[in-house]
Amino acid sequence: MQSDQQLIRRIRDRKSKAAANELISRYYKEIYAYTYRQTGELELAKDLTQEICLHILEKISDFDEKRAGFRTWVYRLAGNWIRDYYRSRSYKNLQLELSVEGGQEELEIYETLLYQQIQAEVEDLSTLIVKRELIGRIMQVVAAYPPQWGVIFQKKCFEEQTFAEIAMELAISENTVKTRFYQMIRKIKKVVKDNE
Repeated sequence: MQSDQQLIRRIRDRKSKAAANELISRYYKEIYAYTYRQTGELELAKDLTQEICLHILEKISDFDEKRAGFRTWVYRLAGNWIRDYYRSRSYKNLQLELSVEGGQEELEIYETLLYQQIQAEVEDLSTLIVKRELIGRIMQVVAAYPPQWGVIFQKKCFEEQTFAEIAMELAISENTVKTRFYQMIRKIKKVVKDNE
């Protein structure tokens, strides 16, 4: 079995479709799970995963193994793509369309959406049963912050990295990571309370 690096070289040098298919198939389920956790919608997660996989292949020439591992790079691209979706006109138009149509029908309920292993200060959020609409609102809150803040949120909540790991990867202090994360959490808690 070829390594990721060997497949990447084949894609870059020879435009190998077989190598591209193999590389994407290794990460597809992982990307889908990551996307689903942030959207709470099966079909939307499938669509975004397809778009992310195409984007990965389009940007493969930008990948620099000296700066990050391939998995880390893939997560960064995926996280940026999802944040961009929640900032997009199409997402906002969809929300407007749904509200004009008289509101959405009762939505499926999702358990333990965002937080599986976060400190005691935010444990109450991990036990919430969250509607799909609320997921979108939470991701809109995150998308309103600068991109690096969104990366912190995604790495902590969806990749379950420690503050120290995030700080090291982003080359900022651990205190800065914590401050930014908890500032977002306070804003998210307000959104959650407003929706109760």
